[in-house]
Amino acid sequence: MNSSLLMLWGLWDDVYQRCTRLRYIEKGANIFRVVLLRYRGETLVTTDHQVINRGDWIVKIHIHNYYFATLCRGVKDDLRLALLLRRHIMLSLPKLASYLESMDEKEKIKGIVGTTMLHKGVQPLGFSISDVPMNGYFRYKRWYLRLLLRFIHPDGKKRVQSWKQDMPLKRVYMSKESLLERYGSQNPSPLGDLH
Repeated sequence: MNSSLLMLWGLWDDVYQRCTRLRYIEKGANIFRVVLLRYRGETLVTTDHQVINRGDWIVKIHIHNYYFATLCRGVKDDLRLALLLRRHIMLSLPKLASYLESMDEKEKIKGIVGTTMLHKGVQPLGFSISDVPMNGYFRYKRWYLRLLLRFIHPDGKKRVQSWKQDMPLKRVYMSKESLLERYGSQNPSPLGDLH
């Protein structure tokens, strides 16, 4: 992505942030932005057998795409992009756990939930994965995320076209208990060999 386009995206991202309820975990140092809301999808069962039902309170997680785009400048291949994203997710999860622990609503929150096409490799991090219904909302979201990938990825249009079949939109989720057990303050080294 060229510098002018990245600058325009940054301006738009600032407006978008002001117009939504998304909150930064740690601006400029964490890949997640979040919002507290009631879950509206199908029943989810996490890997530790917790159940998230329609109407339960969740922390909805969003990858901060503009921030990730700034991190990707100069990266030229798929493997390095994937490793960069995975590393920043791993580095961001402990701060997300701390953020959830500090929330006044902590006791009523059932878990964290997000939707993404970048779901490969997240299960070892504690996430479960499920399909999303391809209704109008998720069709729009898939189109929007593919547009962002086209801007972020160095091969742009060609790469997004090749991802049509093997990059479906998925729901990723984790129970509050699993997040805090894996990445909370009681776990002294959740990142293992990243240190």
